[in-house]
Amino acid sequence: MFLGEENLKSVCVASLWLPLWLTLVSPGLAAAEQGAEVNQKCLLLYSYHVGYAWNDAVDYGATQTLGESCTIRRFFLDSKRNPDPSYVRTKALEVKRLIDRWSPDVIIAVDDNVSKYVVVPHLKEGKIPVIFCGVNWTTDEYGYPLPNMTGMVEVAPFDPLFHQVEKMLDGRLKHSKQKKLQVAMIDADRLTAHKQFDQISFRYGHKMDFTAHYVANFSEWKQTFLQAQNADLVVLMNYSGIQGWSQSEAESFVKQHTSTLSVSVHDWMKELVTLVMAKEPEEQGEWAAVVAKMVLQGKPAESIPVVRNRRWKTYANRTLLRKVAMDLPESVRERAIWVGH
Repeated sequence: MFLGEENLKSVCVASLWLPLWLTLVSPGLAAAEQGAEVNQKCLLLYSYHVGYAWNDAVDYGATQTLGESCTIRRFFLDSKRNPDPSYVRTKALEVKRLIDRWSPDVIIAVDDNVSKYVVVPHLKEGKIPVIFCGVNWTTDEYGYPLPNMTGMVEVAPFDPLFHQVEKMLDGRLKHSKQKKLQVAMIDADRLTAHKQFDQISFRYGHKMDFTAHYVANFSEWKQTFLQAQNADLVVLMNYSGIQGWSQSEAESFVKQHTSTLSVSVHDWMKELVTLVMAKEPEEQGEWAAVVAKMVLQGKPAESIPVVRNRRWKTYANRTLLRKVAMDLPESVRERAIWVGH
């Protein structure tokens, strides 16, 4: 099930109004707030670790929305810092023992690795309702939605981002023999990176030529960044998982060596690229918590449709825009949060 086919207009409209899911489920939310039993138990399973910005923001959205409607416990697979499959499988078995011992009333499963290592092997035949969120692009590999499950798919806002990039680079193709923009994507070597690149190249490959660069350490990242300046566009993805990463050194390096347009879909990359259109991780946690409350009140999880995220923020970097001698379209300038000097 590929959930990314929306045109730019519908995506832009969706980003501006109060999230549709909140207005649709407000009666159920009110009922949950009025009638939820405090002794009900919510288990929040995270693929990553405390201190990882995305993880922390999802957790904030979920716990603030759950409030005192249930007793909350968390478990962190820590698979970003420890990606070895044998390690993650061992942690998944710890989760299974916790579930058997604690018997939660609902489980919120955050990001791909919880689905891959916990939900599919251990929970898909179970009776405990599971609300997944943060699953990148498609649920096909997990077979969602399954009985007693629903969730929110995480789709990065590449539609509006690439739409603006094409405007900014329109003259480049007109004055060259190229038929497509040459795009270099740089990311840490991890499961979600490969999955995301496959979806991006499939969806946008008819108008852009993508080359993926998966790096293991900071030295390799810097070398790859320099080589990528020969492309028409550089897409910087996640640095989490890159060994030896130094944010301050990366910012200095990028300011010195940027010569081509660069973009990202992560807000923590805003100091390293010219333009960011970033998902709001809080939305994932908020939606999952709203649905969890409904499930605690007796609504079957499978009766709630799987949805995709709708909100994003735009950041623009003055310093790097000057480096590449470009300006943003007026519509982007008006909504952007500006960084740099």
